[in-house]
Amino acid sequence: MKIIITGGAGFIGSSIVDRLIFSGNEILVLDNLTSGKIENLNTSAEFVNIDLCDPSLKNIFFDFRPEAVIHCAAQVSVMDSQLDPIFDARNNILSGLNLLKISIESNVNQILYLGTGGALYGEPEYLPCDENHPIRPISPYGLSKWTLEKYIDLIVPDTILKKVLRLGNVYGPRQDHKGASGVVAIFLSKMFLGEKVEIFGDGNQVRDFVFISDILDAIEISLESDVSFTVNIGSGTGVSVNEIFEILSKETLYKKKPIFKDKSSGDINRIILSNDKAKSDLNWSPKISIEEGLQKTSEWFKNNFYK
Repeated sequence: MKIIITGGAGFIGSSIVDRLIFSGNEILVLDNLTSGKIENLNTSAEFVNIDLCDPSLKNIFFDFRPEAVIHCAAQVSVMDSQLDPIFDARNNILSGLNLLKISIESNVNQILYLGTGGALYGEPEYLPCDENHPIRPISPYGLSKWTLEKYIDLIVPDTILKKVLRLGNVYGPRQDHKGASGVVAIFLSKMFLGEKVEIFGDGNQVRDFVFISDILDAIEISLESDVSFTVNIGSGTGVSVNEIFEILSKETLYKKKPIFKDKSSGDINRIILSNDKAKSDLNWSPKISIEEGLQKTSEWFKNNFYK
């Protein structure tokens, strides 16, 4: 299959590229390298350094003629979206709209959008949140990701398969430790450097952590589906930030206590995603436990962090 992957130099995007090239697909990566890294790029993929609002994007599509588009590119920090909601909207809404427009014009067969489950539902009425839970984002990030999801519903014709994966908190090897998001990678970088680890809030906030290989499984299954759908991709269980700290401390032999700081605005207290629909509609379920996933991630950071 010929597939365009936006944000294919980032943590999740480059992992998808690797998996799909291994499966025999022809991949074109579009990334402006604002947060993606050139060293993440698979040398077997074509690559164009481009902003998704660039007028030349249409020519790239018409030259490559993709059958599918996987939209990973995004501004992913809740904190940064609070500080600069215009930047967040430009990256998560306007860029996405231009991508949708050109995808429609080039007659792609399917669009697979990586949305958010963690920032979509707000403070939940019930847990785990299923896809019918009220949508009430409390950050510009959650709102911008939801807005593009609604645009997909609204403007993409039914002749194109529309597939939305609402992801939990994805973690794993290659995750960026320098950004404002990705607590596992940030903790590991501090621990291996022997620096103080900061926890925003009391650390009891609960997240639904999903290991990257489980995400890749969901994407491969989704590409083979012949129907449109919207599903949560989460573990179905919650883990607190304090628990993540304790597990990683044991993995890295880190002995220092964390520093607790004021909670960031826009962060929810608890989120757990129901994956019942993913199990029934996609025959997908997570395979990697939080303990195994953190061990694998810690091992990767130990071997690659200083390179």
